[in-house]
Amino acid sequence: MQQWHGLEWEFSGLSQSCNYMDLTLTISGRTIQSTLFEKAQNLYLYLPPHSSHPRGPLQSLIFGNILRIHRLCSTPNEIQKHSRAFFRRLINRGHNSSTITPIFHKATHNARAYMQRTPDDHTHRQHTLQTKTDTTIFFHLKYHPQDPTARDIQQAWQTTIASPPNDVPLTQLTNVDGFSVPIQSLTIAYSRPLNLRNQFSVRNIENRGSQCPPTSLDTLTPPIFSSRHGS
Repeated sequence: MQQWHGLEWEFSGLSQSCNYMDLTLTISGRTIQSTLFEKAQNLYLYLPPHSSHPRGPLQSLIFGNILRIHRLCSTPNEIQKHSRAFFRRLINRGHNSSTITPIFHKATHNARAYMQRTPDDHTHRQHTLQTKTDTTIFFHLKYHPQDPTARDIQQAWQTTIASPPNDVPLTQLTNVDGFSVPIQSLTIAYSRPLNLRNQFSVRNIENRGSQCPPTSLDTLTPPIFSSRHGS
């Protein structure tokens, strides 16, 4: 085996437990139990609270990871252990307990509700989300902390386009062929400005020869460092 493609193989004896991808699988009686496998070298460098990001990523991070814990851990004790560890790691990154605790409660409630759904429930929800997407327009915006908030943008959308005072709502308008406007909601899709990693690190190896990363900070002009005029 050691001669195969130059790889060095390590063999271990038979065991009741093994690590596979991000899981630890254990044979317990006539069942297989699972829990999260986490590398000892993992630094858990989650976004700190002072990072220039909208609020959405923090809530998505907590909701997504709590759901992942509930789906991959087969016992309540393991779910509780990994949820508490996740909470502590966010605190270590500078997040405030009073800020993230309500999000953890909502995320746990969401995960438990998800685990109780039937396959038909999931199919129905996917169809509902697809229908909602068909009636939604997306406003792609590069995030900047000094820009109007998402709430301000949504309010402007409602009062000037979707449902302006003393005027016809958008959904009741028709085009020249008599078809009504199907747009019912606006979703603000934030993207982040370029960071130092984007500027200095070539992401695609095959393009390494053709790309010349800047060699000094003087050549960096990402949007986040640019002055903003108006909204």
